[in-house]
Amino acid sequence: MPLINCPECSTRMSDQANKCPHCAYPLKSNTEIAVKNNEGCFLQTLNFGCMFIVVTIGIIFLFILIMSMFS
Repeated sequence: MPLINCPECSTRMSDQANKCPHCAYPLKSNTEIAVKNNEGCFLQTLNFGCMFIVVTIGIIFLFILIMSMFS
């Protein structure tokens, strides 16, 4: 674990740090986190879409069943 200098305040710190412990200068971007969040959002949207289709088919089925009982 090598030490590096902060580009903002020149404090020595670990190269694994996300931000400088002295001045809080961000060293690593949050692109990995954003990708994971977007993936989760996509899966949540997909789950909602599947649930919507199942509920819609169920309502249509019930409507047909009720109409056939009164015919």
